[in-house]
Amino acid sequence: MNNIYDVIIIGSGPAGLSAAIYSARARLKTLILERVKVGGQIVITDEVANYPGSVQHATGPSLIARMEEQVEGFGAERKKIT
Repeated sequence: MNNIYDVIIIGSGPAGLSAAIYSARARLKTLILERVKVGGQIVITDEVANYPGSVQHATGPSLIARMEEQVEGFGAERKKIT
């Protein structure tokens, strides 16, 4: 396993996941360091109305789930930290 990354992102909230999507999409070897819970504060939000590109009636968990799918689809790696 090659442990040299082009991009290392600390945190898996919306900003971290967005950065991972764009860097992995650009074919940069990307690693996300995350705590136990993915998504940050937005996962406890019932309605997301002011996030760019958010669909109508989006919730925090649904937004993070879509972002996680994209992160995985572009091949970013994730590692849990304590």
